[in-house]
Amino acid sequence: MLTLPTNQIKPSQRCPNCGKVDKHWAELSNRYHICDVCGFEIPRDRGSVMVMYNVAINKQLGLGTSLADCGCLSSTNLTSKRKHTGSMRQLGQKKRQKSNLKSDGELETPSSYEAG
Repeated sequence: MLTLPTNQIKPSQRCPNCGKVDKHWAELSNRYHICDVCGFEIPRDRGSVMVMYNVAINKQLGLGTSLADCGCLSSTNLTSKRKHTGSMRQLGQKKRQKSNLKSDGELETPSSYEAG
C-alpha cells in the first residue's frame, strides 16, 4: 500500500507533464486543464491520476526525485516498527528455550534437573 499526501502533492492542481502547480486549476468548475508553461492538455481527473502515478514511480517533475522527498510513505516503511515474531514453530522454540533457562541465564541440561 502506498500513502500519498495529496495536500502536498496537489494532484488536481499540478501539471503531470512539467510539474507546475496552477492554483486556478483547483476550481471544481475547471474540468479541463491546459498548462500555460508546457501547453499540456488533459481532463482534470485524468491529470490527477497521472500525477499520482508519476509520484508512485518517482517520475513526477516538480516534487524531487523520490517518494521520501514528497513525504510519501509506503506500507513497508511502517513495518520496521513492528515486532518480528516469526512463524508459530519459531515462537514455540523460543518459548521452550526461555522456559529451560535458569535464573542465572544458563541453559538447563537434563543432568541439572532435580530427581523427583
